[in-house]
Amino acid sequence: MIVPNFNKEKVLRACLESVYAQTHPPAEVVVVDDRSTDRSPEIAREFVTEFAPPCKLIELPVNRGPSAARNAGVAASTAPLLFFVDSDTALEPDAIENAVRVLRETPDCGMVQGIYHPEPLFDDGPVEAYRVAFEYFWRRRSVGRRTATLFTASLVTREAFDATGGLDECLRHGDGEDAEFGTRLPERYRLVVTDTVLTRHDDVDRFWPFLREQWRFATRTPMLMRKVWRRRNAGAGMRVHAMSPTGLALSGLSLLTLPFVAAVPSLALVWLALLIGSTAASHDFLRYAYRFRGAGFAAFTVGMHTVLYAVAVLGTGIGALRVGYAAIRGIR
Repeated sequence: MIVPNFNKEKVLRACLESVYAQTHPPAEVVVVDDRSTDRSPEIAREFVTEFAPPCKLIELPVNRGPSAARNAGVAASTAPLLFFVDSDTALEPDAIENAVRVLRETPDCGMVQGIYHPEPLFDDGPVEAYRVAFEYFWRRRSVGRRTATLFTASLVTREAFDATGGLDECLRHGDGEDAEFGTRLPERYRLVVTDTVLTRHDDVDRFWPFLREQWRFATRTPMLMRKVWRRRNAGAGMRVHAMSPTGLALSGLSLLTLPFVAAVPSLALVWLALLIGSTAASHDFLRYAYRFRGAGFAAFTVGMHTVLYAVAVLGTGIGALRVGYAAIRGIR
């Protein structure tokens, strides 16, 4: 069990308690602290002496990002099976048991990937509820299909991890570091996504941090795609099922139309139709939001989804310009 941690004192105890409460106990538990400045290392130390198997705490001298933390955890472990869980999540009790079962039942399987639970670990408001519900919805729909690689709750054989070359430590959090790993997974290893491995996430719960996170992801995705596009399964590592291509296209058209509305007021109706259409393209998720938490949450979801599409389009556009500039300058 590999648990990378950076400043997660709010959640780390719940995370480790869920690890030790598994119906299939882990053979070893390694927490890698990425130079936290809060009390989370102290919390991890409690599990070093009070639980079996004892938790091994690795403290990195400088902050290096989740890729480096995960790689350090693998280097400090000896088990042939590596289960990764993020320190801001808490596993369902049967997560490891189900992951091991899927691995054993699937020929040539090198990685079993879980998904988020539809409910957050700590319900801190509608922004977090929207974020977690959306992550659950699109990842559950991706079960059995090519999808973005997720290390939040995943079992990887050491053989497959070593053959892939570990995680790219040049990629920090939000750079698609786990997604990039999936583009390098050798063809001889199957990646299986299952909704029987669930983890509850304590996600971002405020609007502006949410937007910053989405903006970072959107602006950096084109450069990452440029880096991996020649690979056999480059598309498998990206968030290919999260957002409707139709919705993105309509959102982009609405953003292009908006500057002309002041000069040609009649375009306001066109702009509004495009805006509504971009959100309506995700009608399946909106129906799910209504069934999940009612009409009020569904209405909130419409607003959040509209903003999300706009950020995705603008951020991807900026990222594409960066890719073009890098190509012109010959920057790799």
